[in-house]
Amino acid sequence: MVTNYPADHASFSGGVETATAALLEGLRELHDELEVHVVSAPAGLRRTLREERDGVQFHFLATPRALRPRLLSRVVVARRELRRIRPDVVHVQDNIALALGAVLARFPRLFTVHGMKRHEARERTGWEWAAAHVDAALEPVVHRGFPAFICVSRYAASLLPSTAKTFAIPNPVSRCFFAAGSGRSLPPQPHLLFIGALAPLKRPADLLEAHLVVLREVPSLRTTFCGEVEDRGYAAALRRRAQAEGRGSVTFAGRVGREELASLVVHSTALVLPSAQENAPMVIAEAMAAGVPVVASRVGGIPEMVCDGETGLLFEAGDVEALTAHVRRMATDQGLARRLGERARCFAVGNEPGVVARATLAAYREVVVPNGCVK
Repeated sequence: MVTNYPADHASFSGGVETATAALLEGLRELHDELEVHVVSAPAGLRRTLREERDGVQFHFLATPRALRPRLLSRVVVARRELRRIRPDVVHVQDNIALALGAVLARFPRLFTVHGMKRHEARERTGWEWAAAHVDAALEPVVHRGFPAFICVSRYAASLLPSTAKTFAIPNPVSRCFFAAGSGRSLPPQPHLLFIGALAPLKRPADLLEAHLVVLREVPSLRTTFCGEVEDRGYAAALRRRAQAEGRGSVTFAGRVGREELASLVVHSTALVLPSAQENAPMVIAEAMAAGVPVVASRVGGIPEMVCDGETGLLFEAGDVEALTAHVRRMATDQGLARRLGERARCFAVGNEPGVVARATLAAYREVVVPNGCVK
């Protein structure tokens, strides 16, 4: 598996990493049927590390400083490592540079589409802007190099070449979220949770606006923002507004570990994600597994995950008035929040790691052909 994954096995910073970790939970249980290698190129790694952990072989690749740009060095080291491993099938989890290395290595391969770069790049700002536009330009080239795709939403499948072979397999969710939601009860005071980059792409400012309006009616309302600062100016303005008008009701938690995140999720009234663009966000799947209802924008694959009025509440991206109305309902109607969360947890059964791992193994078998060539 070629993917984003932290060398310390702990500091997960994005949906691709947490999806990989959850899939590994399921694949480890299939050790009699396959040998799993994880290839990653974490930023800042000074030397290549290879280690075995819980039956999985990890290859953390250092990128040579002599090779610039960094994207090129990732392509080179990924191709080299795959040629050394000689896998039966290469499963790429979204990373464009590593995907190019997989194409050049010329083994049977498939690609999981976690996001559509060309759509996301339009909304990117801050330090991710340049990298997002490079990925967007390379995305169609990479897609042409893959004969098969795992699509975590019908939305993603609709944007792929019509000739591509696709497997409809949802994102897996770590069992720690399912466990955290067992016997869950609502917090005594309404508490909303946002998880994502502090940047215009995720529109956290919309949630802050809604929070400040409802706070006048429900003084006990609390909102926590979790995630990295992607646009410093945007994040600074967000913090200033919260400090000036939030009366201590808003917390910025930064990036948190997976176990702490599961605890934050399960102790929230609802997860709120007002994004301008999404595919099938891991944070939504994780919240639903924990029995937490979701308030989210009706974009990308989100309407496939959240059934409006059944497992959560949807609104049009940018419609702060509608978002405010949904926040008000979550803050004042515990019965509604409880019912939506219970139904969401039932819906999340398909995201259990063992279920997703078995479907993924079936896809691997279909991609590999007897003579070792790519379909």
